[in-house]
Amino acid sequence: MKKIFILLIGISLISGIFIGSSLWAKSDTYTQLRIFNQILKEVQNNYVDELPADSLMRGAIDGMLEVLGDPHTDYLSKQEYEALMISTRGEFGGIGATIGERNDMITVISPLEGTPAYRAGLLPGDGIAKVDGIPTKGKSVDVVVREIRGKPGTKVILTISRTLIDEPFDVEIIRAIIKLDAVPYYGMVSDGIGYVQLRNFSRTADSELKGAIDELFAQGAEKLIFDLRLNSGGLLNEGIAVSELFLNNNKKIVSTRGRIEGERTYSARKDYGYGDFPVIVLVDGGSASASEIVAGALQDWERSLIIGTNTFGKGSVQHIVGPFEDSTALRITTARWYTPSGRSIDKPADLQGNDISEETVESDSGDVKQKVYTTLGPLKRTVYGEGGITPDIIIKPPELTKLETDVLSRGLNFDFVVHYTATHKNITKEFEADDKMLKDFAIYLMEHDIEFTEQAFDSVKTSLKKRLRQDVITNVLGLKEGYRARVESDSLIAEAITMLKGVKTLQELFRVATEN
Repeated sequence: MKKIFILLIGISLISGIFIGSSLWAKSDTYTQLRIFNQILKEVQNNYVDELPADSLMRGAIDGMLEVLGDPHTDYLSKQEYEALMISTRGEFGGIGATIGERNDMITVISPLEGTPAYRAGLLPGDGIAKVDGIPTKGKSVDVVVREIRGKPGTKVILTISRTLIDEPFDVEIIRAIIKLDAVPYYGMVSDGIGYVQLRNFSRTADSELKGAIDELFAQGAEKLIFDLRLNSGGLLNEGIAVSELFLNNNKKIVSTRGRIEGERTYSARKDYGYGDFPVIVLVDGGSASASEIVAGALQDWERSLIIGTNTFGKGSVQHIVGPFEDSTALRITTARWYTPSGRSIDKPADLQGNDISEETVESDSGDVKQKVYTTLGPLKRTVYGEGGITPDIIIKPPELTKLETDVLSRGLNFDFVVHYTATHKNITKEFEADDKMLKDFAIYLMEHDIEFTEQAFDSVKTSLKKRLRQDVITNVLGLKEGYRARVESDSLIAEAITMLKGVKTLQELFRVATEN
């Protein structure tokens, strides 16, 4: 069963396993354990093929957890546990480059500004042929990432294959602590309107977000677009801390209810004094766990207008048990969380990732997916639970055509831009993809066996121009300018700007929502 690695980590990381006396007190448990031990011995001693004991035990553990029917409770391998710790810490020892696979070659997608990879001159599109003299051919991206990462201060030598350079060459890089920004981009998008994206809920999420909001206010922002799209969550306490930036002191943010722990309620403990400035939160199907805590709390208290598409519906708390002596760990669901109005945002496992529309509400037929609730503010607005966060205004993104899907799935836009920027200099942030570039791109696609009609290509010219512009600017000028280019061409952000331009207060913003 494919595991869904979307995180909502509890406040503590629990070391070791404690097996309650109530479990061992049951005689039927003794019986089942004796039977299990007998079966294990029979398989080890008499099965036609010899199997490693650790494989058998891993299979037994996975089978036991699969009975729970919970995609968020799983047994983590050493590598999975390490990746989890990196995502929650927000930093690791490495070179600071996003890598992927292109044309059967491990490839640099983007070096992060200010990191060893950036200072060493690595470029988007550089192929990584070897790591410390060992070929990468045939290895997965995850394996190569682990080989490149290491203790800060140590050396790694990458053998690089670069467009327009005939022979591969070695680059020596000293590893350093790489910090993953929770806020990758913020900036002014219109007169008096600021924009900020939160990428994850790592340990620095609230401090980074506060710094971004302070800076936007200093630049003249009076209204805010807060982007939680594709934010799969992170630490529970960071979800609470981020919510505190928008809610007044003592406002309830979230409660958790578990079989063992009972109910715990978390409320805002600070008052930042920003006031009730108009806020629009952007969400989509990739907004999960801590993102849903924030969106749910702000929606319940009528603190923000939520627009986009239904969130993922991952409303449960996981604790980490371990690491064990073999560096594996157990991630186990211990509670579910509820918004201030009492909504459970947890979506049934078989529906997670699927959209639940605003029409699927409680009805006499009983064949429903969501229940109706009422917000806690003066407007007493209708909101929905048991299916993620349903936005106040549902705005679906344009669907990709087959041609766009073929291009993006094979990364041909990225490959084309690597060649383009190698031969075109003096690119500035005002760069625009023109008709000649688009014609060259069409030829490039045909050379790479992409079939399309002239009509099909003409229908996506506008979106392809936007995509190529973003890729070129990112490739040449870096991630920050690339984010700016993406924000400028984002249709949902444009909708939010239009809504905010005509209002001065939260009350006026909600009137806009009612009219829509």
